Amino acid sequence: MTEVDIESYITLKQLCEEISVSFATGRNWLKLGKIISQTDDDRGRPLFSRSYVEQLKNDIKSGKSAMLKKRRNKKYISGSKVYESYLLPGSCNIKKVKKLIELVLVKGFPLNEMEIRLILAECALQMFIQREDISGFSETNVLAEYLKKDCSLHGYEFLINDLLIEKTQIFSYLAEHPEFFSIAYQYHESEDLLGLIYISCKDSRDRKSAGTYFTPTNIVKKIIQELININNIKKKKILDPCCGTGNFLLQIPEATGMEYLYGNDIDQISVLLTRINLALKYHMKDRNILYQHITVNDYLTFEKKEYFDYIIGNPPWGYEFSEEQSIQLKKKYICASAGTLEAYDLFLEQALSNLKLNGVLSFVLPEAVLNVKSHLPIRTLLMKNHSIQYLEYLGNVFDQVQCPCIILQMLCNHMPLSCIGMTVNDGRRIYTMKEEREIDKESFNFTMTDKEYKVWQKIENVPGKITLEGRAKFALGIVTGNNKAYVTNQKTMENEMVLRGQDLRKFHFLESGRYMIYRPEGFQQVAPTGYYRASAKLLYRFICSQLVFAYDDQQTLSLNSCNLLIPELNDIDIKYILAVLNSRMAQFYFKKKFNSIKILRSHIEQIPIPVCEKEEQRYIIQLIEKLIEPSSEEDVLRDYERLDLEMANIFRLSSKEYAVIREALINENLFLY
Repeated sequence: MTEVDIESYITLKQLCEEISVSFATGRNWLKLGKIISQTDDDRGRPLFSRSYVEQLKNDIKSGKSAMLKKRRNKKYISGSKVYESYLLPGSCNIKKVKKLIELVLVKGFPLNEMEIRLILAECALQMFIQREDISGFSETNVLAEYLKKDCSLHGYEFLINDLLIEKTQIFSYLAEHPEFFSIAYQYHESEDLLGLIYISCKDSRDRKSAGTYFTPTNIVKKIIQELININNIKKKKILDPCCGTGNFLLQIPEATGMEYLYGNDIDQISVLLTRINLALKYHMKDRNILYQHITVNDYLTFEKKEYFDYIIGNPPWGYEFSEEQSIQLKKKYICASAGTLEAYDLFLEQALSNLKLNGVLSFVLPEAVLNVKSHLPIRTLLMKNHSIQYLEYLGNVFDQVQCPCIILQMLCNHMPLSCIGMTVNDGRRIYTMKEEREIDKESFNFTMTDKEYKVWQKIENVPGKITLEGRAKFALGIVTGNNKAYVTNQKTMENEMVLRGQDLRKFHFLESGRYMIYRPEGFQQVAPTGYYRASAKLLYRFICSQLVFAYDDQQTLSLNSCNLLIPELNDIDIKYILAVLNSRMAQFYFKKKFNSIKILRSHIEQIPIPVCEKEEQRYIIQLIEKLIEPSSEEDVLRDYERLDLEMANIFRLSSKEYAVIREALINENLFLY
């Protein structure tokens, strides 16, 4: 192949980057014929023509190809959408932005930067006219009037002019698309209407690749209110290092003063909108303050060292760093040296270094920062010189994003992390810790009151306990790579039942109605056959907030949502292990330590297993047999309660301690039938 020919093709890795899927997924699609290479390079590796890749991208965008529809990672799919939750419920401007986006969708393709800037300029002009009570303008299409009449904006002209680029095209565009400028917006103080328009008009692919998730205003207000509840922020220096369009700064009480507010972002339009928002709120015409305080900067590489009383915001999640950026950041940041870079870890580290003594940081973050292994370096750093003032578990608050979030508010006191005085809102109750407790950097979990923590400690330190670490075999269920090809709902003479996580109940499993022929050589990922065909094993749900373990002595196959373990303990029966793992004690321990929606091997290996005499084990096993072969729901619940009470006794818990566990797990699904 000639050099010119090579330039017309890209590799499989490059194709995967183009459509935002993993290389492993790309290889699997190639194997299954979902993507087809046009030629090979001199080493036999597949190559794809650029025309083929462009057609593939267009098919995915248009919906003609369903390749990404069922994937959790949909970064490639783009388009415009109104993020209603960004403004407070009831805002009259939500309907107006919806109307705008309907007009955009009629247009048939995404808006370019110039078009977005013009629409934003129209909205900003309308708000300045209303805020400053400026006469001489119509209600809508004011941008055209402003440019044609050279009307005065009472000193705010420079902010509108910042938005206007490619000025030779403006008048022709306004004439061709008057509908985009015919919507009458309403100015409301501290409402980030410009931000809603911007994120709704902007291509979602651009936002997701930049890790940009705009925070709903009700969450922003909550953060600022909690900050005010504990601290005096009046006339204190406040920074939002990733300010977006300025919503966090907009919610700061006016008494603080514009001269104390600072913000920066890498997105130039966002910075322009922040300046406009703050100019509107504070009647700010001082160009120097606006330009010096609100800047276009990369906070992670900015070298100027400044210190602030308060640092607030929502740092990027999942930002895609270039290879060159990654190299530089790993040299600069402690939490970047260990592996995969996560933007919000870096922002946390940098922000903590910019706090004054007794300064406070308050960020919206993914809950994963508290308990996922890859964030261990930042947790280690947090423990050295800071204390947590306030922690709130928010759950999933971002539109169409399945990622539990938290509000983390930290005090820079140059002392090791302490729990005393920390206020926690776990979504069900609010409590303040009055007693010190041991903090494990492997997992920060503060969803325990002081009373619950004492019970948790008793489970952790039950006399004579063992764990499954080094005492069990673990295996993933089968990853076929193409369930449509390998799994059917029709039973034949050749195939056999295969289980999914949803088929499991505690102690037993349901008939799945799914069947497959076991041909491991064709699967994408598979454990040794002996694991699936073990004479006895425990199956468990992988994606679940509850521990759900089932007994299997029929050598049943399972898919990757249904993993398995085989205990290797000479004196402890597998069914006794099953009783421990399905007990409320184990669930309480798991929830309070890990608070995860994934059941990981590392979690299971840490659950305490109290060792008891064989006679006790035999009695427990007798109770279990009724649950492995269940009858009515009433019988199952009765038998489980009887068994669970026996397990509480084995854990040496008093009736009051057991009641604490039951209360903590109240209304949770037991997954018994």
